[in-house]
Amino acid sequence: VQKWDEKLAKYAAESAKMEANVGVGQFFSAKSGVLSWQDNPMPNNEMGVIIVDSIMENAYYDGEYDPSNPQPPRCFAFGRSEDELAPHERVVEAGNAQNDSCKGCQFNEFGSADKGRGKACKNTRRLALLPAGKFDKHGEFELFDDTEHFESTEVGFMKLPVTSIKGYATFVKQVAATLKRPPFGIVTKIKVVPDPNSQFKVIFEAIDNVPDELMSIILKRHEEIKPTIDFPYELPSEEEVKPKGKSQTGKKT
Repeated sequence: VQKWDEKLAKYAAESAKMEANVGVGQFFSAKSGVLSWQDNPMPNNEMGVIIVDSIMENAYYDGEYDPSNPQPPRCFAFGRSEDELAPHERVVEAGNAQNDSCKGCQFNEFGSADKGRGKACKNTRRLALLPAGKFDKHGEFELFDDTEHFESTEVGFMKLPVTSIKGYATFVKQVAATLKRPPFGIVTKIKVVPDPNSQFKVIFEAIDNVPDELMSIILKRHEEIKPTIDFPYELPSEEEVKPKGKSQTGKKT
């Protein structure tokens, strides 16, 4: 008779690991132009990481942004191409979808924002980042030499400001053209710098290729995070939502 307890315990551990980040992923922050991790500012406002994966994210918020009490988006979507972006199943189940798909949604059109000519729905990127080393006092980067670090260290996430999306897209295309590598094939410096038009922006710079001896580990981490990077937000309760005078279908009330 097969002992199922041991076998099922293994599957339970694998399932729990897969769901570990759902709704509770730890995010790097660039709030107010300060790059930080778990409220701890990063030295010199920069960090050396491996971008193990990235995904498109659209997020629509109800009400005015309150920095002292930030709320999750009411409607959000994830995808790897603009054509597949549609409200997350959790949003649909809650009845918060603003449209069947992001394409054609009035809040995803320029000029729909309450202020300015932008979109009410914010088109951004969610990055999955693996800390890769540190900068010395002279600004030189030192790669961690412990393979165990790359195998098991926690992946952090970063939601890019809308104003930094174009720069990230340019960076990815340049790396592909010149180094023939995807973002997870290189070590990247991420730095937050002042910007006269948007207060601050996030910039990206290739430091070096990931060493060949680490690539199998990094590729494994990439495959691990790829199915789970689109973990959903916890939806705001009705009490938390501040209506804008529009219905959940996107029509003015």
